[in-house]
Amino acid sequence: MARARYSALITDLQGATSPDSIHRQKHYRDARGRIIGVAAPEIYKVTKPRNWKYKPAAGEELANQKLWGKACYLTAKALETEEGYNYWQKRFEAQLYATRGSKPDPFATIDPKTKCRKRYARFDAFVRAIIRNELKQKS
Repeated sequence: MARARYSALITDLQGATSPDSIHRQKHYRDARGRIIGVAAPEIYKVTKPRNWKYKPAAGEELANQKLWGKACYLTAKALETEEGYNYWQKRFEAQLYATRGSKPDPFATIDPKTKCRKRYARFDAFVRAIIRNELKQKS
């Protein structure tokens, strides 16, 4: 990955600046639309993209893709109803840093750098990750 130094003149840059480079910066918002976090600016260099026709996923990689797909499907189903949405929203807000006395969710992924459970800033990512980890534990 390339490194970039942003000057004070450039506050936000997204999209492709050349055929092989993509810039982005994530903004995390709560349910009310307030920004609760901003990620560091990122630059991705696209080099040697994988040819899925000649080298498809197999084994553990394929199993992980299928588990992730099932988690995404179950997330969409869980958030369709108001009851399901409210359940996940309460669980999400209970693990936010901004909530007083909060703790990470017991099914959150363990961060290899800090050896602690992750706290999610995006609601949809939180729900998908927790459902995936619950499915992984069951199997």
